[in-house]
Amino acid sequence: MIRPLVLAALVPAVLAGQARIITDPMPGEAPDGAIGGAQVMQRPSASPRRPVASQFDAAGVAPLGTVGDTVTLFYFPDGANLTRMRHARITNRQRFLPPRSWRAACDAVAHPGWFFTLDAPATSSFAIVVPGAHAMPVRRDPPPIARIGAEAHYRAWTDSVWQRYEAKMQPRTERERASLWYDFHTDDEDALWSRIRPIGVRGPGGHNYAVFSVWLRDDQKDGTLNTTATWVVDAWGRPVARAPGNVDIYGTTDADGDGIEEVVTSSGLIRWIDGGWQIPSVYPDEPCLLHRVMPPPPGWSP
Repeated sequence: MIRPLVLAALVPAVLAGQARIITDPMPGEAPDGAIGGAQVMQRPSASPRRPVASQFDAAGVAPLGTVGDTVTLFYFPDGANLTRMRHARITNRQRFLPPRSWRAACDAVAHPGWFFTLDAPATSSFAIVVPGAHAMPVRRDPPPIARIGAEAHYRAWTDSVWQRYEAKMQPRTERERASLWYDFHTDDEDALWSRIRPIGVRGPGGHNYAVFSVWLRDDQKDGTLNTTATWVVDAWGRPVARAPGNVDIYGTTDADGDGIEEVVTSSGLIRWIDGGWQIPSVYPDEPCLLHRVMPPPPGWSP
C-alpha cells in the first residue's frame, strides 16, 4: 500500500503514466469558510520529514487553503492521543488524480485530492491539519437538555435504519432475527445511544449546541457501507444539521474570537457558515476492507 506521503516523494519517477500530479491547478484564494481537513501520515521515528498533508477532495473545489495560508497541525505522536499543536503556512499545493484502477483496487490514495507542503519542522507524528490558526481544542459539556431531547430523534432515525437493514438481510427464522436485532441495537438495546458522548459548542447569539458522531452496527456481507452520521442539535436536542460520515471529535476552538466556535474533527472543521452549521465531507474506506481479505479486481496488480 502506498501512503500519500510516500507517494508525494516518489512522483514523478515511479508513477509516470499512472497518476496525475498537477501543481496548483486553481491558484488564488481558498473558498471562504474552508472546512475540509487533511492528514499527515505517521512515519518511523528514525526518519522524520517536513510534513506533507494529504486531503481528499473528489470534486477539486474545496482545498483547505492555498499557498501562503495559515493552517493548524494537531499532533498525535502515538497515533491516537492529541498532545500538541502548532501553526504553519502552506508552501506548495498539488492536485492528485489517481487512475481508475487504483480506485477499483482500494489503494490508500484512491480518492482524488490535494497535497500541501507545510513549513513546519520535520516530524514522524500523525497529524490532523485544519484551515486557520487555532488553539488546542477544549471539550465542553453539552446543554443539559440537549441529550435528553435528541434521544427521540436519534431513536426514530435508527429505527428507520434497522427496518432497511432487516429487509435487506432477510433473517429466515425468529432466532436469526433476534440475533441480528441485538447485533444492531447492542446489549443496551438503544443502538449505541448510551455510548455516545456529545460535546457542547457555542453558536451565534450566545446559543449553545451539541455535536456527536456515530457508526451504526448494520454490518453487511457485500461491502456496503455501514450507516454513519454526524449530528448537530440545538439546546433542546432538535437536529439542526446532519451529514453522513463518522468522525472523531476532539473539541472546540474560537479562531477569530467572535464567540462562535469551530469543532475540530478528524475530517476538518464543523463551523457556522451562512446561517447554518456546515459539516466536512467524510471519505469512507470501508468497502476497501472487503477487498483486503478477498482477491483484487481482475487485471489488477500491485
